[in-house]
Amino acid sequence: MTTDQIVKCAIHPAIGIARVGNSPDQYFIGPEIPGTNHSPSAGYKDEQGRIKRQAARFRIYGLDSAGNVVRELSMNDQDVDSISWTVHLANKKAAWYNFDLALDIPVAADIKSNLRNSSLQSPEERAKLVIDPGARTISSPNENARFDTGTFFDTPVDLGEILTDSSGNLLVLGGFGHSSSPDGADVYTFANNDGWHDDTSDGPVSAQVVINGQTIEVDPAWVIVAPPDFAPGIYGVVTMYDIALEAAHTMHPQPIQVSFAKHILPIFQRFSLTQWVNEGFYHEFGYKAPWDFLNPDLLAHLADPSPEMRPLRQEIFEKFRQPSYVKMERDAWPPVYGDGMDVPANNPRNWLTMTTLQFSWLEQWAQGNFSSDYNASSAPAAEALEDLPLAARPHALDEAALEWALGGAFHPGCEATWPMRILSLYSAPFRIKHAAPGKREDFGPVLTPEIALSPDGPLSGGSLPGDLSRWMAVPWQTDTASCRSGYEPKINKYLPTFWPARVPNHVLSEDNYNKVLNENLTMPERQDAFDTRTDWLEAFPQDTKALNRFVEDWYKVGVIVRQDGPADTKRFPAAIHVEMGNELKKQ
Repeated sequence: MTTDQIVKCAIHPAIGIARVGNSPDQYFIGPEIPGTNHSPSAGYKDEQGRIKRQAARFRIYGLDSAGNVVRELSMNDQDVDSISWTVHLANKKAAWYNFDLALDIPVAADIKSNLRNSSLQSPEERAKLVIDPGARTISSPNENARFDTGTFFDTPVDLGEILTDSSGNLLVLGGFGHSSSPDGADVYTFANNDGWHDDTSDGPVSAQVVINGQTIEVDPAWVIVAPPDFAPGIYGVVTMYDIALEAAHTMHPQPIQVSFAKHILPIFQRFSLTQWVNEGFYHEFGYKAPWDFLNPDLLAHLADPSPEMRPLRQEIFEKFRQPSYVKMERDAWPPVYGDGMDVPANNPRNWLTMTTLQFSWLEQWAQGNFSSDYNASSAPAAEALEDLPLAARPHALDEAALEWALGGAFHPGCEATWPMRILSLYSAPFRIKHAAPGKREDFGPVLTPEIALSPDGPLSGGSLPGDLSRWMAVPWQTDTASCRSGYEPKINKYLPTFWPARVPNHVLSEDNYNKVLNENLTMPERQDAFDTRTDWLEAFPQDTKALNRFVEDWYKVGVIVRQDGPADTKRFPAAIHVEMGNELKKQ
């Protein structure tokens, strides 16, 4: 193919996820292949126990007139005259409205969300709540620029940096997990702490490309700088990719042939992987539990479309909660809290459902209308992006970035929240619509669902820097330390749960893992160690004092990392996810 076939370019991933960390100079690149999350070779913490930042890497693909991928572009290509990347990060949390409830659900109909820091009324005062260092542009390999000129009132806030690698791909690195209040006030609630800021952010990613003297149109992207992922390798039961895919399917409906390997198996695998971060999931879906969906024998039955297996498929399907939310289904799957969570439960949205699209796949599967393409011995499709066909790489980047972000409960969430469901947020599938400067940002003293979802509301007309993260908790640490599991222990000590795939509840400690490996112990002793789960936030009881401590000591908790099981016995799984690097236990 000749280079003059490139008539347009596109940045991928369309939405990238970066994560804060307090290691000053060490980072790793976020997942780029669906189904794969490689751990950094030297771990997620540096030598001083500080968490490394996750970088979001962006690439540019040249497309022909039919939208086919011609090639990935590099600044080193002979015919590429120039590539300039521009990124604009901002944090508007303190100048936005309180999070009270997802405003697109029926139980939020009467919600009136007040402005955060509402005592500050003038435009000049409100402007001081916005951390906006402006846009940064880089246009050479191995170049960098920092977002270190923004302020919260007069306090400098570093939102991170951008840099290019040797090929000219863009890396976005966010802030350092630093949250504070200039007047020294304590945090006091999970989401809306007046006087506080953090250094998460989001914003547009764009590029200018010139090939053989011709400027080429480039589809832009977006980056979200989120809190750390404390359980890499564990998927949410519903992911942000599932949410974005639902939106994409609504925008452009098309028939889907249900594949067991692609559509059904991942749902079941997520249930069983959650055993490593919640004890209730361990008892119900964990190793050798009643519904151990990592058991190849069970999976072979589930992948069988024959009429003989239909009763089993139907039994499982009927356990799933209806996404129509027409009735209370306390004991249905998934055992996860939803957007409308309250104690005691008072509405059907107290619990999460799979997306409507996922539920339709499960329904087709239960009926036997699916491709039986499961192969227990098959290796992963790819270990590196280059292992995939060129045409598959752009969407692979889109999927890989979002599948490690959570798709609920949006209360408010970990990486982004309920606006990700709203079609007007997107310019195309998986692509956030960019707004022109000057878009309206003042919607009065209170925000209601009617205003939020109106044709001229904050979710229409595109997004500006900081528009996605502003809906989230401020600071993020208070939400992370607040949202746990088993809020009605008389019913269940461990379930439902909020976000264990990013914010673990109950974990296998490093000490107990070492006992599992210890061949000098008796098998009952090793089994007891394996069965013992510890409270991931045991050093942070649920009170205001602990919230304030977590703001400072968030990086000291352990990260749940995949490790090999013992080689001398098959009594334990071959892959075990273990809490590593808990600095609090070393003190």
